[in-house]
Formats: sequence, C-alpha cells, structure tokens
Amino acid sequence: MPRRSSIELTFREVTGSSRDSTVPAGVVVDWIDKTAYACAASWSRSQCVTAYVGNMHFTVPVPRDTPVTVQARVVHTGRASVHIQTRVLIKKESGGWQTCTECFMIYVAVGPDGEVEPVPSFEPTTDLECRRDVDAARRMIYRKRVEETIQSLPKTFSSSEALTLRFLVSTEERYPDGKVRGGVVMKWIDQAAEICAERYCDYDVVTVLSGGVRFYRPITIGDLVEVDARLVLTGSKSMHVLVRVRAGDRWDRNPEDVAYGLPVMVAPDGTGSARRIVRWEPISEEDHEVAEKARRIRDLRNATLLTPSPYSGPNEGAVDPTTITEAAPG
Repeated sequence: MPRRSSIELTFREVTGSSRDSTVPAGVVVDWIDKTAYACAASWSRSQCVTAYVGNMHFTVPVPRDTPVTVQARVVHTGRASVHIQTRVLIKKESGGWQTCTECFMIYVAVGPDGEVEPVPSFEPTTDLECRRDVDAARRMIYRKRVEETIQSLPKTFSSSEALTLRFLVSTEERYPDGKVRGGVVMKWIDQAAEICAERYCDYDVVTVLSGGVRFYRPITIGDLVEVDARLVLTGSKSMHVLVRVRAGDRWDRNPEDVAYGLPVMVAPDGTGSARRIVRWEPISEEDHEVAEKARRIRDLRNATLLTPSPYSGPNEGAVDPTTITEAAPG
C-alpha cells in the first residue's frame, strides 16, 4: 500500500443527542480525528495515538443530514510525531465549497509493543508546503505556553457552576491496539461543557471554539472515566468551560489526568446571533485565579486563530478577528 500524505473522507449525521439542527462540535471533532488518524497511519505505516487536538473555531455551523467532507494532509513531522492539518467543508447551494472549521492534529507512532517509533520525515517541496511546515513549528511554541498554564491550574474543582460525568468505558470507537480514540474523548469534553453551560444560562448552547487539547495518557476499555466541567469565564455572550478528563482502574481512588479542554459555548437566539447571558462573577480566591489563567489561555490560542492558515493559499482559512473577539471576549 503506497504511503499517502493526504486523505479525504465524507461523513453525515442524520440523528444525534443534540436538540439543535446542527452537528455537535464533539461529533465534528470525531470526524476530524478519524480522517487525520487515517492520514497519519498511512504516512507512518504504523499504529498511532492522538497526542494533541488543535484549536477549532466554528465559523460556519455544520448542518445535520448534510454530506460533510473532511480533508487531512501531513504538514510536519518530528522524530515520532506526524502533524496533520485538517479542514471541514460543506457544499454551498450556489456552488463551490465553504470551510466550517480547520484543525491541527498531532499523532505519535507506536509499535506493537506500545513504544514510540520513528516516522519517515516529511520534506516540503513547494512554497506552500514550506509555509505549512513553518506554521506547524510556530504553533508548537504557543501549545507549550498553553500547556504550562494548564498544568499550573488547581487540581481541585470547586462546586460552583460545575458538574462531573462518571462512567465505565465501553465503546467500539478505538484504535487497532485497543486504546480509545482521541475523537471520542473530545466528544465527552464537548458534552460535559455543553451540559455545564446550559445549566448556567438555561438555554440550549452550541460550541463555537474547541480543541487545544493535549493528551497525557491513553484510555482503555473498562477504565473508569471522570469528566469534570467547571465554568471559569464569561463574556457578554460566551461561556468558557474548563473540562478535565481523568481515567484509571475502577478500584483506583486517584485516577490519572488524560486531557484538559477549554471549550467556548454560546446560546443561539434563533436569528443567527448569540444571546446575552448573565455575567459569572468569581467568588473565591481560587475562582479568580482560574479565571485569570483562562484569559491567558484564551489570548494564547487566539494568537494562532487570528493567523491565516496556509492551507492552499495566503487568504484561505483566515478567520475574521471580530468573530473571535465576539466568541471569546475578555
């Protein structure tokens, strides 16, 4: 089978748990993960695990019962990592394609023994490929700063505007080596954030910004998973929800960290705009600390979202800065 540096898959959701007419962000991320994994595995010719899910700003909602095309291509490689750039497309009624969101994914190649193994180096050959390669390297700097900020967050979750989902893992959505796919974990993160935000504002909500998730360890079938969600920051129309995923053996009283996420949710008003919500005010010293670090994470990831993505041209994939400001205000 020839090694491939790009792959395209098509998906469509007909029914789902959401009451909205659009596909939940967690489902879209799952589609992205499936496509990007196929691309990374084809390039490395080995099993891969998700190491990082990049930031995604949903500039266009993904409609339900509509064919959705997900494209993935290799843009950079490390010693054992494959960096994949993806975008989600839907056809316009007037013809042509419209980009719903873009996302950078990182996978690590593992051998049959579960140990990381080297991958073939990706060598850019065109000016555009060189720009993508440089862009992927630059984003790693921001990711490191975000990760350092997340690691400094308190390990305890306050009971104010928070909830915990707890369940045993039982799913067919797994990698060939039996580990649960990263896209499934992203669906859990999106679902917990959605419930937390809806409880706070008393409206149905949708995700406008997701991703930016580093995976610290894999999850296996039978693990007991805890998904903690906590409202940490609000704007005039947006709700930032910090989500922590932990997992371990059912007898383990101290499960290990799997991933952290900071989705941004809004409540649509039915006219294409977001509702204004009641501002959440931090109360405890810990609330203030977490809110300040949430602002820092927001600013760091906005620095990458406001930069045009070199997918197929200098302008394609650019995000409207006013949209980001509205989605994630200070």
